[in-house]
Amino acid sequence: MSNLIDVIESWGRDAQWRHATDEVREAALIEAGLAPEERAALLGTDQGALETLLGATHNICCMINHPEEEEQEPEEEEEEREDEEESEDDEDEE
Repeated sequence: MSNLIDVIESWGRDAQWRHATDEVREAALIEAGLAPEERAALLGTDQGALETLLGATHNICCMINHPEEEEQEPEEEEEEREDEEESEDDEDEE
């Protein structure tokens, strides 16, 4: 299986493989020592067969969680109001 991954990685790095003929690709796969089912999956562009051979699935979700700015919680707002009211009461007493 690591040979299969190496070949996929190699082909992904080199744009010449995009325009190569099936015969050239098959010769490269044979030279890399891939099994017939691996060669068939790559040459036939069979995603399902490749997933099965690699033990992977196509259901992949990549994301980054970016936290929003924290909003002031109601309790903190209430405490601020109480502090303001106490300050006003102190001013009224003077």
